[in-house]
Amino acid sequence: MAGTSLSVWNSAAINSGTATKTLLELTAHANVAAFVKNGVISFDGTTNTGPKVLVEMVRSKTAATGTAAGTVPVVNDNEGDPETAQCTARENFSAEPTGSGVVIYKRLVHPQGDFTLPKRCKVKKGTTLAIRVTVSTAVNCIAGFELEE
Repeated sequence: MAGTSLSVWNSAAINSGTATKTLLELTAHANVAAFVKNGVISFDGTTNTGPKVLVEMVRSKTAATGTAAGTVPVVNDNEGDPETAQCTARENFSAEPTGSGVVIYKRLVHPQGDFTLPKRCKVKKGTTLAIRVTVSTAVNCIAGFELEE
């Protein structure tokens, strides 16, 4: 299955609230690693003087125990390719994941635009990678990963 291009995005805009919020979590299959090419996040802030949003990529050794609103499909970007994605994704956590997550990238981002996280990384078999935000004034967000299995 090497080299299958995939993508996963939030199903709709998610309100960040005013505390830490995990927007999207990708879990590699137990037998197949994933290679994330980049993460993307966009905001719809309306105030140019609004507080910046802390955006983090977080790696965990196991699937998080937080409560997600649901799963989102991982899409095969290769038109006509019969391969099915092996990884899974969850979104919009109402209870934040717990565990030994490690922040591997973080940046303060203006709430009126979008940002591509330039970090390329391997998501080892059975581990997770998430995008989470923290901001003091709520803003709507959409996050996604572009990856290969």
